[in-house]
Amino acid sequence: MLTNYVYKLRPNVIQSRKMSNWLDILRSTYNWSLADRIAQYNQQFIQGEYCDIKTRGEACPLTCFVSKNGASGEPWKDTKTDKDGKIRNPRRSAGDIQVTALPELKKARPWFGEIDSTVLQQNVKRLDLAYKNFFEGRGFPKFKNRSNFTSFTYQMGIKVQGSKIYLPKLGWMRFHDSRSIPNGFTIKAATIRKRQDGWYVSIRIEDKTIPDYISKPLDEINSILGCDLGITKLVHLSDRYQIILCTVID
Repeated sequence: MLTNYVYKLRPNVIQSRKMSNWLDILRSTYNWSLADRIAQYNQQFIQGEYCDIKTRGEACPLTCFVSKNGASGEPWKDTKTDKDGKIRNPRRSAGDIQVTALPELKKARPWFGEIDSTVLQQNVKRLDLAYKNFFEGRGFPKFKNRSNFTSFTYQMGIKVQGSKIYLPKLGWMRFHDSRSIPNGFTIKAATIRKRQDGWYVSIRIEDKTIPDYISKPLDEINSILGCDLGITKLVHLSDRYQIILCTVID
């Protein structure tokens, strides 16, 4: 069973300033990765081997901004083989290529090293999800600005002790402990989001002992029951039944 608990954070001035700086850097990286994929697609399927179709100038780093060895290029590089010597992943996706290029990015731009590695990786996977939605019939991924890029995600290293949460590269941070995490649940990820009234964290927790609910296909559903929260009664059902909350006092 997977669920999310949302809390309001209480960062200090340094932590708040650092998170805002992270959002600016991650947004620029997201936009660059999207531009790189678009440019690589144009070169591969529209321009071919040329930087300019009219002049037939070959695409290379010295003559064209579209490079054959860009972050979304070299799909056959660094493939892995199994025990039998067969290639397990014969072709890498654009997301895998851009994730493996992150260490080189940190060397070229040391300030990227101040951001947690899983946050950088999840930023690329965020673009992968946007492309997945596009292939499923939704809109093409768009470039982000400050108004629609307000969050980043941790994949590991999160710790919670009382009303404090530990976020890698940010340290311990206080938050409003509105409800405690139930026993048996483990922390899987955490998403930090900036809103108008402050910073919030959405902690994703999992309890493997509770089975996931598997929805039935529509052709197996005979009837649908609707429910609505009431004022005088707890829940009103579409079949005219009502659920009343009772308390027992010993």
